[in-house]
Formats: sequence, C-alpha cells, structure tokens
Amino acid sequence: MIRKILYTTVLIFSAYTYAGSDTSSYSTAGNYTFIRQDYFGLNDEYETPFFVFKGSKPGPVMILDGGIHGDEIASYMACDSIVKYINLKSGTLIVIPRTNILACKQNTRQVNFDFNHAFPGDLKAEQFEYRLAYEFMWLVDSVKPDIIINLHEARTKWTPKALTDPEKAYGQIIISCIQPFEELLVRSVDNMNKKIPEGDFTFHTHYYSYREYSSLDNFVSKFNIKSYTVETYRGFAVEDRVKLQLIASLQFMKEIGLEFTFPEEIYKLQ
Repeated sequence: MIRKILYTTVLIFSAYTYAGSDTSSYSTAGNYTFIRQDYFGLNDEYETPFFVFKGSKPGPVMILDGGIHGDEIASYMACDSIVKYINLKSGTLIVIPRTNILACKQNTRQVNFDFNHAFPGDLKAEQFEYRLAYEFMWLVDSVKPDIIINLHEARTKWTPKALTDPEKAYGQIIISCIQPFEELLVRSVDNMNKKIPEGDFTFHTHYYSYREYSSLDNFVSKFNIKSYTVETYRGFAVEDRVKLQLIASLQFMKEIGLEFTFPEEIYKLQ
C-alpha cells in the first residue's frame, strides 16, 4: 500500500488560534493542549490537513470528519470550533474539518463525483475523489480508532414518516448501518437530546441499509469500527446547525470515554 501522508509535528500551547469559520474567542491561562497537524494527499490537488489531539493520559481514539460534501458548511464549521476550543485530557482525537477540501473551497456538494460514493477508493483513479477515498481508508486503517463520526447536512427535515422510509437522508438524524441499533448509539442520542430544547432540533436514530460505496459502511464492514453519521437540517440557521453538530460530536466523545473540556457557551442552544 502506497503511503503519501506527511507528518508535520506542531506543538501549540495555551492561546491556540485557528483560522477557521468560528471567529469567536476563548482561552484559559495554563490550558495546554498537544496538537499535531498532518496531511493526506500530499502534493496532490486535494492535499488535506487534519489535526491530531492527544491527551496527557491514554484513552480511546476517535476520528471526526466534516466537509465530505463541500456545501454542508455546518459540518466543517463545527470541526473548526472543536479544533479551536477543545482541551483533551485523555485519549486521542483526530479532526478532519474539510475532508473533501476542493468541494469545500467551491461550496459545492461535489466536484467530479460524489466523494461519499467513492469508497473504498482507488489510488490510481483519474478522478481525485477515488484517490482521496483510498487515502482516507488508509488513514483509518493505520489509526484504528474506536469510533468515527461523520458530520453531514440534509435538505429535508425529519418527520415521523421517515420511520417508514429508511433509504432517505433527513435533517436531525444519526445514521447507523447496523440493526438493531447499538446501545452506544441509543444512549448517545438520548443524552445529546437532553441538551437540546424539545421540538424540531431533537435528533433521531435512523437506519440506512448497507451501501458498498459509502464511507460509513466501509468503515464498519472492512474495519469493524463503530461509525455513525450526524445529519442536521439545512433549513435551520447556520449558527444553530453548528451548535447541533457540536452537541452530537461532543456527546459521542463523552460516551466512548474521552476526557476533555470545551466551553459550554460555544454550543448552548437558546
């Protein structure tokens, strides 16, 4: 297997700032976080940065990705906020804010082909989406995380009829390709909804049947790794969507046993 990932180590202390979408500020004197910025797709058109946080104590490993579809902006804005504000005390967190960086730059769902339909990928393919999918799979295989959370957005809001239409994406769902739903998923959704005002913002568990081309399904079937997709409804204000993405991501971190601090004012819904 060809390895094309560049490892560049950066130590950043205290007032770490990230030039991302979140322009608010937060810092605490004496808060020290280790971060390494790496890339996959080095010297290719899709050269993509990702961020590795490692707590001072051992613990679980989680990958969080956004921007698989470049026009789902709340997904990478939430990742930006986590990169900017997280203080990880135990375990390892890898954040890929703009997984399909070319589509994100163009604010479009895809460039040549739907990246989320290009898995498990092909490093020799002409279309970059297949090469990118191959390298993403390589990264997952090399890291072997305990869980992968994929952040997305949908144009249709969840309603009870979604229960009889499992093959469609809806806003405010957490997708699994496994039934019955795993206890971790059910518990996580219950606990994230305790932080959300009752109503349209509530998340719902949702089953998608197996898709051989999907990133989520490949993570689960080929690596036996827990993986879930978070979908927020694009009809909500972007500020609320980002907060919902943060609530879901942070709750999964807590449920698998990562220890961290994150300022509540950044994600609290009114």
